[in-house]
Amino acid sequence: MLTHDLKSPTRAQINALNLLMKGYFGKLTPKQYEVIKLTCTSSKYMSDIVSSILAGYKCTSCPMTMNKSEFDIISLVNDVMQRYKFMAAEKNLKIIFNHRDDSYVVSGDKLQIERVIANLISNSIIYSLSGTEIIINMSSSDMIFDLSVSNHSYPIGDDEMKNIFNRFTKTKTSAMNTKSTGLGLYTAKKIIDNHNGEIYAKSSPDGNCVFGFILHAKGEPVRLLRR
Repeated sequence: MLTHDLKSPTRAQINALNLLMKGYFGKLTPKQYEVIKLTCTSSKYMSDIVSSILAGYKCTSCPMTMNKSEFDIISLVNDVMQRYKFMAAEKNLKIIFNHRDDSYVVSGDKLQIERVIANLISNSIIYSLSGTEIIINMSSSDMIFDLSVSNHSYPIGDDEMKNIFNRFTKTKTSAMNTKSTGLGLYTAKKIIDNHNGEIYAKSSPDGNCVFGFILHAKGEPVRLLRR
């Protein structure tokens, strides 16, 4: 039932969007084609997420599945940014991605890491004050890379920050978002933990909020980190 009810509609959406891009229902303008292509990419991402969730919950006692491969983390961030650019435009937000390298290959579960990046970027858009900037910073070395997303929002209190990665936790701000489940950051932490990494969050009194994660380039545990 889950496979049919969750996967079948997504497949139908992808097929319909592909037909639109191929011009079956008339010629598209370049702008129309770009929007439909981004929507199709998002639908394919959702289809992959559904497949991953269903595979992980075949047995309630099984851990989160990991399908490791090598991939370019910078290219992945750029792809996720493209997916959310229209969402950011609705609030007049500017997204800036600062990175030193042209590419940086890491080993891990690409889909799961994409889920983390998508969660951090979408959250930053949802809770940013209109007309501000979202800064994605990436620093790397031969051993580790650190990816963070910062935005200008209402400050998160220290008491709320202590529990921000707990299951079903909502802050005063996120509680106003009726679509929030309180599971996004919890899931992100589980994914990063499974990669032997570290996830973190900071909020300043001026409303500058930073969420990020650190992973070892070779998938080994990250230890003795200070910030």
